[in-house]
Amino acid sequence: MRLRLRLLARTTGWRMLGLILAVGLFTSTTAGSVEPHRRTVVVLYSNSPDIPGFHEMGAALHDTFQTNSSAPVDIFSEYTGLDLFSGTAYQNSLFTLYNEKYANRKVDLLILIGPTALEFGVAKHFLPDVPVVACYVPGRDLQKAKLLRPEITGALPAQNAPKTISLMLAMYPATQRIHVVLGASPYEREQAERGQSIFTSFAGKVALEFLNDLTLEQMEALVARLPETDLVLFGSLLQDASGRQFYSNLALNRLCRASRRPVFGVIAEDLGEGITGGVLLSMALSGRASAELGLRVLAGERASGIPPVPDSGAAPMFDWRELQRHRIRERSLPPGSLIRFRKAGVWEAYWKEISAGLGVIGLETLLVAGLIVQLRRRKRTERALAKAEQRYRTVADFTHDWEFWQRPDGSFDYVSPACERVTGHSPVEFKNDPGLLFGLVMEEDRPAWEAYQREVLAGREEASFEYRLRLQGGDIRWVEQANNPVQLDGTQQAGSRGSIRDITDRKQAELNLKQAYQEIGALKDRLEAENTYYREKIQAVEPSSELLGQSDSMKYLLYRIRQVAPSETTVLIQGETGTGKELVAEAVHRLGPRAGRSLIKMNCAALAPGVAESELFGHERGAFTGAQTLRKGRFELADGATLFLDEVGELSPEVQAKLLRVLQDGEFQRVGGDRTLKVDVRVIAATNRDLAAEVAAGHFREDLWYRLNVFPITVPPLRQHQDDIPILAQAFVERFCQKLGRPTLELPTSVIQAFQAYTWPGNVRELQNVLERAVLVSEGPGLRLAEPLVSAPDPKPRPSALVSLEAMERRHIFQVLEVLAWRIEGPGGTAEILGLKPSTLRSRMLKLGIAREQT
Repeated sequence: MRLRLRLLARTTGWRMLGLILAVGLFTSTTAGSVEPHRRTVVVLYSNSPDIPGFHEMGAALHDTFQTNSSAPVDIFSEYTGLDLFSGTAYQNSLFTLYNEKYANRKVDLLILIGPTALEFGVAKHFLPDVPVVACYVPGRDLQKAKLLRPEITGALPAQNAPKTISLMLAMYPATQRIHVVLGASPYEREQAERGQSIFTSFAGKVALEFLNDLTLEQMEALVARLPETDLVLFGSLLQDASGRQFYSNLALNRLCRASRRPVFGVIAEDLGEGITGGVLLSMALSGRASAELGLRVLAGERASGIPPVPDSGAAPMFDWRELQRHRIRERSLPPGSLIRFRKAGVWEAYWKEISAGLGVIGLETLLVAGLIVQLRRRKRTERALAKAEQRYRTVADFTHDWEFWQRPDGSFDYVSPACERVTGHSPVEFKNDPGLLFGLVMEEDRPAWEAYQREVLAGREEASFEYRLRLQGGDIRWVEQANNPVQLDGTQQAGSRGSIRDITDRKQAELNLKQAYQEIGALKDRLEAENTYYREKIQAVEPSSELLGQSDSMKYLLYRIRQVAPSETTVLIQGETGTGKELVAEAVHRLGPRAGRSLIKMNCAALAPGVAESELFGHERGAFTGAQTLRKGRFELADGATLFLDEVGELSPEVQAKLLRVLQDGEFQRVGGDRTLKVDVRVIAATNRDLAAEVAAGHFREDLWYRLNVFPITVPPLRQHQDDIPILAQAFVERFCQKLGRPTLELPTSVIQAFQAYTWPGNVRELQNVLERAVLVSEGPGLRLAEPLVSAPDPKPRPSALVSLEAMERRHIFQVLEVLAWRIEGPGGTAEILGLKPSTLRSRMLKLGIAREQT
């Protein structure tokens, strides 16, 4: 090699040699550093991927991508929650979240699992330019989606439920009714509706009853008393009628244990959990088929050019243990049936040993007899026993769990070394002190543990038992103990062989999971309650205006609002109807410390006494007729926020008493409930009544009035700040014109003067209604009133309210002077309105003692 390099150097020079070596090194380094382009796959689940079946589907999907892809694949799995929540608001929020999450990431493939995820992805145009693979969706849904999103293909599930029903009828020809187990979630109710059309071919042959509206306990009671002519088909149970959700096969296990008739299924992953069998569909195969379609798309094929593939993973499968339980003969099963969990018989398990033993016995019977042969057999047996004992001890000594053998008196014949890892005590300590284990058991668990020990040491079989140990350092460990009785010579009781396993990590995980479910349930309840409130609020919302005006009355009102808003003080807003008391409440809340939360409102005058109590404090399920579910009241919704009670003077005495307790202690009980709830709520009340007079008349509780009247605010009627009418009128006209899509109308001076001359018994609300009518009828650039403003005549007075003519005259002159701001002369003055000369009016004022109060 060196000789060749020298010759090359002499011929072309060392510089050329160095250039060749550098280029070769650079080329090899560059070629080795090229990495394949990473791919990104987003998976949307309709149901929780932790549910049995969907969990196996997701695992198969991930394994297929990671194993068979030529390039690295990043898989992002998203649980949409669309099987639990629905509505446009939720879908819009979910769509916004996903768009923000994947805005800066190039997504190469979108996988939609389940019908609701498919509908969401297509309807919302999520990742519109990304090809789609649908999984576990009906064929008609895929065809409908293809019209809106052509670049889509998918793996279609087999329609195995009708095949399972046909199988059930073939095995039990006398069947008259099949109870189909489906839960109460929206997804399961949709499956029940689809089942009505899928199972039409069985009409007249067998009755199908769907159990969507039952709780798990009601289903257990139903299947426990089924007649011989009934069978059970398990579809799914994600949520029962009580709202309880199941993320494991607990519900399936309980139903199968309770049923006196065979339970058939449709999902292969349910086999082994209690179902007898059926034509079962493997969801793992569905996931693998979808991933294989996705790999073809990632490899460059167009999704629109790949035809959907049907799932071929359905086959008749049965659980051997359930066949034995229900006395079903294997010859009654369809040909090609797969039977799992078969328990081997004695011959199948030990045929080699039995054959060898029979051969030995036969050979010895033919060839030997007498004492020598018997002695040899005894020695062989002793050696075999010693060898078997050695094997057993070797296995037991190296097990992870603590193995032991206890005699009937409680002493230990054998203790494995693993006991020291579990308890911190050596095997010698337990052999020398059999009571050491009792001393380690937690005091609260000792009675149950002693009862368990008595049973197992007496030779009775018991289920495994969980309890706690307190170790030397004070640590507490959860353990699971399992025992099997030991018999010698087939009859003599020799105690119990047991094992103890450390399950502390599992218990902690169960506790964390339980706490997480409780937190999720509480958040779900609160979200549903707030959604209910906002739906009602949106339906009843009316347009409002800001607190407008530059008069002294409005400036003083705004000053009072700014005084009390930053505190937590209870506010009582008083004023006539239509003056804007609700706007004042909104301003107090908006400027207060709880502005980050919503202002919860309730109109006390719009509800009957019984309904008002339920709206304020909520009710329990079944508290009264029509109370189908638990409902949270306004106080629970306003916890940590502000509650506005409009027209509080209309509350009945019974509701006033309960409201007083909440204001005093912050505690209340729901209607029909016995649990005391505590809340932190700031209360703002409003009324158009004179509560002081109502207290004096006995119509309103005095103690409640004092609780509400901590900081009173009086909203002036419109007639007391008529200088603000032009500002309010202009604002209303602009709003109504903008709403109608027309240019803003001009306000003539004559209209403003007419407004300021009017007494406005309906206050700002009446002004708003008059202007809205005027905008509708006005033609041209100027505003024209729909009808003249005429003050309503006073109602006919009662005899007790009759006054003299002089008093009536004095009152009328005083009211006109107040409305016109004590302007006597000039156009539109009081004298002109009353039809008197200014001098005559002044004489009448002097005679009647009418004078303007000095402020």
